[in-house]
Amino acid sequence: MLLCSLAGCASGPRIAGVKTELPANQSFVTLPPGGPATVGVLEKRFKDAIVRETILETNARVSGQNFLNITLYGPVGYTTVQDNALGPNSISPSQIAKEFNWYLLGVPMRRSQLYAQNKYGPFGFATGIASTGDRCLYAWQHIGRHQDQILPTTGSVGIRLRLCDARASEQQLLSVMYGFTIVGYLPSPLWNPYGKPPPVSESLGGVSAPFEPTLPVEPKPVRPAPSRPKPAPAPPPVVEGPIVPLPEPESPGSYARVPGPEG
Repeated sequence: MLLCSLAGCASGPRIAGVKTELPANQSFVTLPPGGPATVGVLEKRFKDAIVRETILETNARVSGQNFLNITLYGPVGYTTVQDNALGPNSISPSQIAKEFNWYLLGVPMRRSQLYAQNKYGPFGFATGIASTGDRCLYAWQHIGRHQDQILPTTGSVGIRLRLCDARASEQQLLSVMYGFTIVGYLPSPLWNPYGKPPPVSESLGGVSAPFEPTLPVEPKPVRPAPSRPKPAPAPPPVVEGPIVPLPEPESPGSYARVPGPEG
């Protein structure tokens, strides 16, 4: 046994790290067509949660990387030491201020007082402009309830978005919070952070109960302006100058008389 330990009976070298790199298709979210594109996925496991960080493309000059973090809280089915617990998802002002320093150090971030809600519920966000001129957005959201002693396996989802861009506006950055879809889940019948689906309206399909769907607003087509007829070419300019008077006729006597031939 001593010789085996000295010679190294392990299966091979190991990497000391807390994150595991995964293929891009193992992200917990899908993004809408048009981006931002996924560069890679990093996973970190705890005894009470799994975090997958989807790294997004960037063209910004500000330091740091763009990401969309999805954290699944609940029965992860992963055995770790007892102190390797992430704890409940916190979106308190003090916690968000810490995350500003972690991910957007030096960028003056301003919390928005506007109410925002995507298909998963309300969320908060802040915007700022870096010294490089890049516009940045940081958004946070919590879905479901925290784990507690009464419902230890209900589960919840934590969302963080860090996005900086050299050309996009704040509105374009914010649209990313409305375009993604969470596809990750924990395979447990007790894990349901989304709650029960809303009941179907009793009038749906009934007589004398018209239902008018809300259609998306389509931009009106722009009609081309009617073509105007080309104007006729202008006549050549009339060259004007001083009027030269015609010579006055002279009397017959003023001419020399030419004698006729002699007969």
